[in-house]
Amino acid sequence: MDPDALRKALGTCLTRARKHVSELLKKKAMDIPFQDENLRALLLHHSRKKIKDFRYFARRCMPPYFRPCLTVSLPDKTLATVSWTHCFQNLYGKNDPDRNKRQRAVHAFREAIAESPKMAEAREKFGVGKCCCCGKRTKLHIDHDETPFAQLLDDFLESKALKLNKVTIDFRTKPYSLMSKKLTADWIAYHDEHATLQGLCKICNSSKGSGGYRHKV
Repeated sequence: MDPDALRKALGTCLTRARKHVSELLKKKAMDIPFQDENLRALLLHHSRKKIKDFRYFARRCMPPYFRPCLTVSLPDKTLATVSWTHCFQNLYGKNDPDRNKRQRAVHAFREAIAESPKMAEAREKFGVGKCCCCGKRTKLHIDHDETPFAQLLDDFLESKALKLNKVTIDFRTKPYSLMSKKLTADWIAYHDEHATLQGLCKICNSSKGSGGYRHKV
């Protein structure tokens, strides 16, 4: 299917196309194989991996996060996850390799402190309790109070005279990780020394975000 025909089938703009595919996938039962010619054509527009030969699609919960994601069954019957959002970026001319690299680097820095001593202590302290914002008692998410995560990371990178798009990422791991063990250790130490953590419910944590702070380019 040529790109113009695919864009016509999915939506005239990126927002409509995202909504179309999102609603389509929500209707698919978990772990049940299905076929879709538009999705199959969309995979050919992935920025890094173009999967041409596979048996079927299925929505599955895959490690490491075990959240619902789109997978394909390859000819050898192994499973591969695919990011249809990356495919959209290429199809609708929104792909920015430098931005994508920065996003992967941020993801790797987040993963590096996921099991840090301070984060582990916070999960133990705020596992289930009252949200520090609305007071609702529920399972809590760990939030960076006072100084948002993005600002902590920018301050750390500045102290190391590094830029996000120059950080080397290990793509062999899932999730992605930092290639340098020393940088990982230094980042964990910096984070745990400077971070102030609190427990927020899912809604309050999502609405707060980074408090308006945006990463430095």
